[in-house]
Amino acid sequence: MEEQSAPYDATVLDMTRLKALAHPIRIALLESLTRYGAQTACGVADRLGESSGSTSYHLRQLAKHGFVREVEGRGTARERWWERVPEAIQTTMAASPATRDATRILAKTVTGGQSRAVNSFIDHSDALPDGWADTSILMGATLHLTLEEAQEVSRRASEHLEQLLSPYRGRDSAGGTRPVELYLNYFPLIEPGDQP
Repeated sequence: MEEQSAPYDATVLDMTRLKALAHPIRIALLESLTRYGAQTACGVADRLGESSGSTSYHLRQLAKHGFVREVEGRGTARERWWERVPEAIQTTMAASPATRDATRILAKTVTGGQSRAVNSFIDHSDALPDGWADTSILMGATLHLTLEEAQEVSRRASEHLEQLLSPYRGRDSAGGTRPVELYLNYFPLIEPGDQP
């Protein structure tokens, strides 16, 4: 199955890649590599509280499906370094029932991790070095839109966010940088009459 096209350099996952990613350890590995840069299987295992055998296996599976890659020229035959492939990943609920089921698993795992990260920031932001907490924006909005307006907002938001973020993709924690996460949850609310 071919990858579907997505606007603004995002990759819409096909069913094979979606299934490969829809595993809690693999999502945690991808998040860790994204947040903290290249790591070994042992290093990321310590960070996640997993065994190095488990993280090594799941890193190889992520590499097989193009989510991570070995860092060239770093490590040894026994100690391989892994990094995330810098690509924006996008999923859609507007597909087959099997794709929607895999997307649900992936989305629930990812949003659970996002919720924990936001709550950790809220609870511990006073421990950050001066100025870092001031960069945060915790924002939400509820809009009443037609389908055409919702599609236009989605398209424009994707385009503008990709333009804003693309210069910073692929960098790791070095030279005074710190992992900063951006969540944009934009979706139609399910109303009582919508539920089966």
